Amino acid sequence: MECNIQGNKCSFYLSLNNYSIETIYKCFYWYTSDFEVDINPDNLKCHILLTLKADSLCDFKPVISRIKQDLIDFKLREIVNQQTQTIRELIVAKAFANFEEFGVPQSNVSDPVGFNPTEI
Repeated sequence: MECNIQGNKCSFYLSLNNYSIETIYKCFYWYTSDFEVDINPDNLKCHILLTLKADSLCDFKPVISRIKQDLIDFKLREIVNQQTQTIRELIVAKAFANFEEFGVPQSNVSDPVGFNPTEI
C-alpha cells in the first residue's frame, strides 16, 4: 500500500481484488472520529483519502500500520463469515423449526417425589 502524505492528508489506493468494498467501509468506519474519510471505488481499485479533523499535523506512520492490521482483521472476518454462513443458517433453521409436542413417554418414568409426567 503506497501512501501519499501531504500535511494533514493521507491518500492511497487499495486493490478491489484483495478487499471487498464492504470490508473497506467496515474498516474505515472506525477512523471517522479522528479523520474525514473519503472512499472512492473504481473498477479495480479504491482511492482512500484521510483528512485529519483537527488542524494539527499527524504522524501517519502508526495510523497506516493500524490500517493495515485492521484491513487484515476485517478481511479475515469476511472470510470466516462466508465459510460459516451455511452452519449459521442451519442453526437458525433448527432453532425455529416446527417441533412436535411432547407425547407420552415410551417407558415408565419414576420419580421419588411423586411426579407423573402423564398427568400434565
